[in-house]
Amino acid sequence: MKNTSSNSNMTVGLLVIFTVMVAISSQYPAGARFMTFVVGLPAIALCLLQLALDARERRLGDAVGRQSTQAAPSSQPDTASAAAVHDPRKELIVWGYFLALIAGVLLFGFYATIPVFIASFLRFQARASWLMSLGLAAAAGAVVYGAFEHVLRVPLHSGFLTDDIQAFLQGQ
Repeated sequence: MKNTSSNSNMTVGLLVIFTVMVAISSQYPAGARFMTFVVGLPAIALCLLQLALDARERRLGDAVGRQSTQAAPSSQPDTASAAAVHDPRKELIVWGYFLALIAGVLLFGFYATIPVFIASFLRFQARASWLMSLGLAAAAGAVVYGAFEHVLRVPLHSGFLTDDIQAFLQGQ
């Protein structure tokens, strides 16, 4: 199952990145490490969950493969192996989205990037309608804003270009 192992390789890579990020920031003062913990710890948990799901899928695929070899041979290709065909284009697209998210947060900040990222991902990758994509993006933006600004009172990175863009739009 090459596709599952490819996904697992990417997940392990992300797990290493998030774990190193959390480990390094654990030595920072409480205020400085808070954001890396808020982002890193759930990401580590999600990576571990994904690895567990990949292992389960691999075991189920192996069981299906053993059953199909014990059954009468057929001229039809095995659907489990046909679904496992590795598509590097899809992997590059996912990496592109991930890097675009990081670049967007650095350049334009969380509040501008999160809704744009969610809307574009839902529209172009999940093939959701524009109405659903924009609605969910607006809801996610509101949740992020409400949670960090009003509930946690944690200022998020506003982006390196945001102030310059606002000044340009205001004619200053």
